[in-house]
Amino acid sequence: MKNSALAWIGHPLTVISVAVLLLNDHLFKSLWPGLVTGKLSDVAGLIVAPPLVNLLIGHPCASVLLTGAAFTLVKTTTIGAALASQAWTLFWGPSRVLADPADLIALPALYVAWWIWKHPDVRAVRLARAVVVIPVTVLAVAATGQVEIYKPYSAYAVDVIDDVIVVATRGGLSPGPSVGAGFASADAGNSWSRWDGPVPAVPKMSACVPGRSENCYRIVPTRLKVEESRNGRWVTAWEISPGDQDRLARAHAPEYPEHTEAVASLGIAVGKLSGGYVVVVANGADGIALRDASGSWRRLGWTEKGFDSSNAVSLTAPGRYPDSLPAVALLAALAAGLVTLGCGVRRSDFAKAALALWVGVWAFHSGVNTPILFNPFAVLFAAVLVPAGVTVMIMSAVRGGTRPRVWAIGTVTAAVVYYAIMTPFYVWSTGELEYYTSAVGLSVTLGLATFSTGVLAAIKLRDPRRDVS
Repeated sequence: MKNSALAWIGHPLTVISVAVLLLNDHLFKSLWPGLVTGKLSDVAGLIVAPPLVNLLIGHPCASVLLTGAAFTLVKTTTIGAALASQAWTLFWGPSRVLADPADLIALPALYVAWWIWKHPDVRAVRLARAVVVIPVTVLAVAATGQVEIYKPYSAYAVDVIDDVIVVATRGGLSPGPSVGAGFASADAGNSWSRWDGPVPAVPKMSACVPGRSENCYRIVPTRLKVEESRNGRWVTAWEISPGDQDRLARAHAPEYPEHTEAVASLGIAVGKLSGGYVVVVANGADGIALRDASGSWRRLGWTEKGFDSSNAVSLTAPGRYPDSLPAVALLAALAAGLVTLGCGVRRSDFAKAALALWVGVWAFHSGVNTPILFNPFAVLFAAVLVPAGVTVMIMSAVRGGTRPRVWAIGTVTAAVVYYAIMTPFYVWSTGELEYYTSAVGLSVTLGLATFSTGVLAAIKLRDPRRDVS
């Protein structure tokens, strides 16, 4: 057992690396977030992963090379990071692994793993001990994957403390400083940095200019809007229209719906600075809004160090609809085309084959868009249903003497239905439609109208003398 897989995974240095992973991911990163703790998990993971891989493939050299190749792929490519994220999500819940080429600095740790294999500790080779170490090692590596969970940033409260603007935020990678973290600016919002001091725990709905109780500001709940008191009444000082606010909310849509943060004014603060005063508003996922001493308002979007107006989502940028929408529209259009053909052919075997074809296309789409990116069972199922469905449809239509015009109507119906569904969303994305819900309603209406037109045209062309049950 001197050079056995158990000796490798049970080596004292491997066990120490497991302990480092557990402590770093569950304790050190929370206490001291930064470069050192960020890279420490990469180094320890590269020492621990090869002996785990070796348990599966039984080839030490290949295990080291495979670990290095996988780590490089994940850290240098978007698809690699996405695959890793989806794998961790499948087994350990919502996770996000980020591509960061700088992490490749940890690759020399693979030499340590190889050295451990070449220099086993015979005293450590105890089957009972290995039985304990293996599951702990797996859990430690899994914990590293779970750590990379990203939640969108949200500014939920603001204050001005001794001429310093402080914005309380939540979000970012977990574990880490999510609730209670903040950013600060000592130059009226021109530059920002991380803030380690106290942050406002409860957002304020209104605030007045110090020394001028008659000059106050307040936010409007659920809106991106601020009102100012003038001559005893409240007037709008700054706002984003409801339509633009709806577009911003969709621009900030998170990867996981449960991580959705509000895009609305949540807190406000007023501070008197040299040359005037500033008003700062926490706008949730959209960042903050700032009124400078000159009276000008601007939105500031998120950066790694705080906020900047250049990072604010442009109100003229195309609206963002769900990435899955075109695929859903395509499936709906295919269904419309097949039903239209069915109404023209009027044969039960054709209808069954058309249903099999649609199910096959749906299975293929589902198979290549799962949390693990690829579901071979769904794809194989589709590979059987789609050819079979197409073959039986053609044979049934030929036996029924279907007119070519029926095929043309079915094809055109599918194409028109697709664009009827998608066009309202294209129009909404350009800003011509104000609300996303308007695009949804118009899409459903146009889709049903074009589908109904196609069905009626197919029925009208059907030759009753050729009906076959």
